[in-house]
Amino acid sequence: MKISSLHIWGIYLGLFILLQSCSSISYFKKNDLQGVNTMDQHTYFLNTAGDSILLKEQYFEFTKNGRVEYSYTLNADQDTIQTTEKKLFFDKQTFPNLPNYYCKTRWKTNQRERISCYSQKKHKQNEKIVHYSKTGKILKSVDHFKTFNTHYYNYKNDDLQSIVIKDKSDNVLDSIVTKCLKSDVKNNCIIKEQRHTLTDSLKRIYRTISY
Repeated sequence: MKISSLHIWGIYLGLFILLQSCSSISYFKKNDLQGVNTMDQHTYFLNTAGDSILLKEQYFEFTKNGRVEYSYTLNADQDTIQTTEKKLFFDKQTFPNLPNYYCKTRWKTNQRERISCYSQKKHKQNEKIVHYSKTGKILKSVDHFKTFNTHYYNYKNDDLQSIVIKDKSDNVLDSIVTKCLKSDVKNNCIIKEQRHTLTDSLKRIYRTISY
């Protein structure tokens, strides 16, 4: 059977649209990183006495285009609480006492992503719409399924300064002021501080990066 050039063009166009619908802004752009191969990240809570208390440890392996190929998260007792694996059209998230989550990202018009996660690939667990600037910076993230809270991201000279979290009635639930305390030779932030202004609590994030 002869296939016309118009039919072949239609197949290519369909594939292009499918791939575009599953594309997403890279982890590097979202988190202001570049050229990272693997990364260990430790998050500590700093109490009023100045003691550092480990909250969680995360490990990431990245693709060449800056997306998460594989990651895991450990709690303070070094128990694995989540792993993520990149598949062709979705990310698979595994938890110790919950069903697996399958998260799909769809690129929408006006610089937006829709990120939807399902258990057993059919029961929706959460969904959010993320809005970006033309340079790939997150402008806001809106929960569309459970809390309906919105995270607003504020920048100065392209550096993230704060994140303000509001509920659907526009009440402020939290405000997080961020600061990079130290960068490496490739200008990736390796010590970051986060102050939650409503509770006056302080977190510090330490990164070990390989290239």
